Amino acid sequence: MFKQVEIMKDNLVFVKNIKELIFAIDKEQNAVVKYFLTQKDKVDLQKEFKNSDELYNELLNTVKILNLESKVENLDYDLNRIKEIRQSLDSEKLNLYQISEAYKSTKKNILSSLFFSKHFKYANNYNLDLSKIVDFLSHDENSKYLKELLSSLLESIDKETNLFKNELLNDKNISILFLIIVFFTMGSLFFVLKTIVSKEQESYLKIKTYKDIYEILSKTNKFLTKTYDKESLYPNICEILAQNENFKFAFFYDVSDKKIYAKNGKLKQIISSQVNYYEDISHENLVSKTVKWQTNIIINNFYEKNLSVFYNEAKNLNINSMATFPIKKFDKVVGVMIIYSTQIGFFDKEVEVLFDKLVNDINHCLEKIKYEEQRLEQEDELRLSSYSFDIAEPMLITDTEGHIVRVNQAFCSIMGYTKDELIGRNPRIFKTPHQDYKFIEDMWNCLRINGFWTGELYNKKSNDEIIPLKGTITAIKDKNGKATHYLGQYFDIGKIKDKEKVLEYQATHDNLTGLPNRLLLTDRIEQAIRKVTRHKIIGGLIFIDLDNFKVINDTLGHDIGDALLITVAKKMKESIREEDTVSRVGGDEFVILLDNLGSTRDEARRNIKYLATKIKDALNSIDSIEGYKNISTPSIGITLFNDDSVSVKDLIKQADTAMYEAKKQGKNTIELFED
Repeated sequence: MFKQVEIMKDNLVFVKNIKELIFAIDKEQNAVVKYFLTQKDKVDLQKEFKNSDELYNELLNTVKILNLESKVENLDYDLNRIKEIRQSLDSEKLNLYQISEAYKSTKKNILSSLFFSKHFKYANNYNLDLSKIVDFLSHDENSKYLKELLSSLLESIDKETNLFKNELLNDKNISILFLIIVFFTMGSLFFVLKTIVSKEQESYLKIKTYKDIYEILSKTNKFLTKTYDKESLYPNICEILAQNENFKFAFFYDVSDKKIYAKNGKLKQIISSQVNYYEDISHENLVSKTVKWQTNIIINNFYEKNLSVFYNEAKNLNINSMATFPIKKFDKVVGVMIIYSTQIGFFDKEVEVLFDKLVNDINHCLEKIKYEEQRLEQEDELRLSSYSFDIAEPMLITDTEGHIVRVNQAFCSIMGYTKDELIGRNPRIFKTPHQDYKFIEDMWNCLRINGFWTGELYNKKSNDEIIPLKGTITAIKDKNGKATHYLGQYFDIGKIKDKEKVLEYQATHDNLTGLPNRLLLTDRIEQAIRKVTRHKIIGGLIFIDLDNFKVINDTLGHDIGDALLITVAKKMKESIREEDTVSRVGGDEFVILLDNLGSTRDEARRNIKYLATKIKDALNSIDSIEGYKNISTPSIGITLFNDDSVSVKDLIKQADTAMYEAKKQGKNTIELFED
């Protein structure tokens, strides 16, 4: 009997080692599953590996020290399958099922060494099939009961050993007492086992649920990789979800289209009738809340609160739980997935994580569809623009600096240039004098404000011929709204526009400066004479001649002289009123018509002298022309008129006479013609 006590002590150590090893392997399995799902806490995982290995070696050492090999029928267990899982953790081929099977097999082998030991079988008077118990306890979901069993077994063996030893010398009936204690302990042990068995079906169903969801994920992944159409995406996922017996109904709400996607039937009709409430996030319904909060909403007991349109019919429809998941595209909520289950508490943490993975796959698919749509749109746009650019009306494209980067053949044909002659040039080479500073400024202001400009313009061809065009300039912008290029489209209106007007313009305007010539000036002076006579006001003429202009032409060349004349014309136009007329009547001679200087001669004299001084100062501000110092100054003569007593010719002569008087005074001065 004392020998039996020693054997029980050895068994106690052996069972304790098995218990600690089983607990360590179970803890390691939880850490492995967590890392497999989250890819986090690898340092903690390595600690669990080390702990399991140490306890395994300790168990082998115990068996060897206590000479238990003869008492344990199955000692061929090892950690090889677990080590294979450790090495494959980061492999894409590994899945949760393989992890569960590896740890289950290892725990089963270790448990076999306990339950099939000779002493345990001798104590088993219930004639139970222990192999079934071992297989049952090795399942992951029964780890709780395995821990209870091992703890109870250790406690019982320890208690039995102490009682047996203390009463052995005092009670001759110790063998009977020992037998009673053993039976009592074993009865308690198998009562626990009976409780475990009663929950076996529940655990089995939970595992089957996870497996079914994995099948859904597999099917949807295969479908999503081949899908490039949102219209088929949602309905097909609803069809896949409907194949699961745990789901009563599933639908998608598209935020942008305000549309319901679901399997046709009565439930879809009920949901569709509520679609107007989903778009308003202020409504207290689950769809609008999911859009507003951008997070999952889980309801594991459908009867606790009236939160769904199906609340009142839930029992008839067999709906017991539900979940909503926000669908995102580029981090913006674009839809909601809603699933109704027939099981209470169906959407636990593990199920929610699995459906989060499904939602993440849907998000990626929507982004993939958007990228594909943009790619096709860009291809169509490029194809159409290339086609239209090559065959349509005259076009050119410039960069933001105004350099031509592309031009079609139609434009080259009407302007008389080749493409090579135009690429890199600025469109100002087509500019004619009548497109003055104000015209260009208005055009650019319109482009900056509206993004486009349209109007009529006269362009100069390569042979200096002027061609009237209807032009449209459009800013080409990037995704941030910043202009990167400008597209110019032109239409030759020469055949439509009255050719006589073109000729009239050429006949009445100076070709170099674009100012009215002597012919047009004469006509406007006649109109001004009639106006001052009728309204009893005073008009005036300012005659301007450029000093030293001949010297500039002879020494610097006619190009510099022309540049000076153009600059002078620009300065004078900027100095006068909009209703006044600036004209070029000779090589370096200009006349300015002012048809309203006041109602009295003193007032008119002050006003015309003020304007003449302003013009003189403006022309004297021209310091250089094309990099050369400007040595030209203005000599200015002015005259007044208030009726038709003096002819146009005589008025111009009066102003001319005053101008020559100014030259006699030393140039760069102003003289008023006096009767």
